Amino acid sequence: MELTALLVDDEAPARDELRYLLEVFPEIKIVGEASSGQEAVEKTLELKPDVVFLDIKLWDMDGFEVARRIFERGCSPLIVFATAYDEYAVKAFEINAVDYILKPFSQERLKKAVEKVLNVYENEKKQEEVLKIAESIRVSGKPPCNKIPFWKKDRIYLVSPDDICYCVAGEKGSVVKTVIGEFCTAHTLAELEEKINRPNFFRVHKSYLVNLDKVREIIPWFNGTFILSIQGYEKDEVPVSRRHARELRELFGI
Repeated sequence: MELTALLVDDEAPARDELRYLLEVFPEIKIVGEASSGQEAVEKTLELKPDVVFLDIKLWDMDGFEVARRIFERGCSPLIVFATAYDEYAVKAFEINAVDYILKPFSQERLKKAVEKVLNVYENEKKQEEVLKIAESIRVSGKPPCNKIPFWKKDRIYLVSPDDICYCVAGEKGSVVKTVIGEFCTAHTLAELEEKINRPNFFRVHKSYLVNLDKVREIIPWFNGTFILSIQGYEKDEVPVSRRHARELRELFGI
């Protein structure tokens, strides 16, 4: 049995140490690393690892928020928290994390964590554990907003996610392009993605979040990438990065 793993820590030396210690286990294949919470979410969705070794204190969000976003997107890796802080252990096990290991890591302690991960798979308990985690995340998560407020001049507009065509990252936040016009907001794309919380919104590029229901045309571009034509904003060129082009092909069956 070989399980794929993603390592998440905002400190490179910690990732290097964990990689070094895990490389002695032939059952674990490391397929990627992430240095932030947002990158961890994106790489989990892209690589779909069997297990994520996840630090709790990251520079942009904590590990519990990372886990919540991953499971909300339909991904279901096993979680092993790997951190320097022991005070979060109870919370970690409340969401049914497979294990909780403390820095500095030891080979013997890591061996026990790997054995726990393998045991979940070998005893066909993965589905049960994932359902428990997903239910815990669903119960504890915030309910999605039906409408999102945006300021424009001296008014507040309440916009339904269905009326959003796409969002693009700006210098000090994002620009949201809707069927009733454009709005500037201080929210980052990651924050907008969380507020919108709809499966038809897809991060086609690090700087673009698109409502797939508003896509009129998919135009093949260089090096396996695409340009999207968006309803109501046909003159805009919305790029699909090479990294996300494969997933877009799968979504549309092209």
